[in-house]
Parts: sequence; C-alpha cells; structure tokens
Amino acid sequence: MSLAVTILLVCAVGAWAEDLVAEEQYRPAYKPAYPEPQYPSYNKPSAYPAAYPSYPKYCDPKAAPKCAENSTVSWCLTDVEYPTYEVKYAIDYDPLVLKKYADVADQSADDLVDGVTKEQEEKFDYSFYNGKQFDQGNWVGGEGFICPSDVAYSRPLRAKNTAGEWRVIVQDIAWPTYTQTQRTETCLFPEAACRTLAPCHFSKCLQKHTVHRMLSFDPCDAYKGIFIDTYKMPSACSCHIPVKA
Repeated sequence: MSLAVTILLVCAVGAWAEDLVAEEQYRPAYKPAYPEPQYPSYNKPSAYPAAYPSYPKYCDPKAAPKCAENSTVSWCLTDVEYPTYEVKYAIDYDPLVLKKYADVADQSADDLVDGVTKEQEEKFDYSFYNGKQFDQGNWVGGEGFICPSDVAYSRPLRAKNTAGEWRVIVQDIAWPTYTQTQRTETCLFPEAACRTLAPCHFSKCLQKHTVHRMLSFDPCDAYKGIFIDTYKMPSACSCHIPVKA
C-alpha cells in the first residue's frame, strides 16, 4: 500500500471518529415511555394505616385481658379492645384462611339435643331451685333437667386456650363474615345435689367440658397470623351418683 493511500485512510477514519463524537454529544437523553414502577413497602399495609398498633415490648400471653377482669370464666363475650384491624389484616394476607374456617352459625336444641326442641329448652325455668337438697325447690318445678344449667349459643371474642394462654378469637370479621358459634352449658349450682333425687343417693351435679377448635390470633405475636387453637368450654351439667361403700 502506498503512502498516499495510507494517509487517505487515516484521514477518513479520523473524520468518522469526529462525527461519531459529535453525534453522541448532541444525542438527547433517553426517557422511557412509562415511569419506573414504585413498589409498595409491606412493612405496614397501606390500606390500614392504623392497623398495626405499637405492641408492648413484652406481652404476657397468660395475663388476663381487661375484658376478663372480675370474671369467673375463661372467655369474653364483649371486648372493647378487640383488635379488629389487626385480625382483618392477618385474614387478608392468609390465602388458606377459608380452608381452615368452618362454622354452623344457626344452632339450637332442635339440632343438638335429642328429644328436646328449641322452644322447650328456652322455656326451662329453674328460678325455684337454689341448690339446697332439703328445700322445697328441690322437689318441685316444671320441665327441665335434674341438674339445672345455663345454656348459651355464644361467640367468644377472647378465650384462654388449653395451654393457659389468652387468644383473640376470629369473630364478625371481613367479608364473608367469619363467626364461630359455640354451645355452652354451665352448671347453675356445681357440686349441688341433683334435683328431685333423694338424699340417700349422695348425688352431685358435675360440670362437663369439651375441647373446641377455633380460628385464633395471638395479640402478643401478630406475625403468627391466623391459626387454629384449642379451648376447653363447658358442655354439660350431669348428675353423678357415686359408688356406695
């Protein structure tokens, strides 16, 4: 290759490089057609700004809540401190909650007591009975059971589980409405003699319990979400006659 050709090639390459630099210098900055997406933070749900309260640094799950103060039972039917937003948030972020949930909201003696109707059960009146075997009220009275009891179809809002720890019970939350109905039967006079039985039988009315499974929420550890826990609830008041010596 001659010297003249080489010089021409060098000049051409130099001119091309200068044009490329000038083109880059005046090229407009690229702007995307759509703004960059902004992903939400999941530390706190934006839909519930007041949902996450400032939980105390230490929470004793065995300490009775305010709704249970001055109460002799291990559950609450009213609760002014019920954590509605926290429970709803936990439900919304649990894809399996419907697989865990089940309830028969409309319960009565028609379905649960053989031989006794709802109307009969609601008319049982034990106002004449005071639990004393030798009083007249032990031998008189209308229809009912020989161990008087208080029957309720209730939906507890908090309850103490079988491990002795208090839990929040999922009730009347979200859509569809989540309810958990329990039939409880509590002895009016536990350990008292069975009504209409003679003293020689040494009978006693004893409280029976059953274990219920309910969808629950731990107010001391919200990150557990919604889970199934077990609770001992009064189920019947039965007459017991001991073995005679």
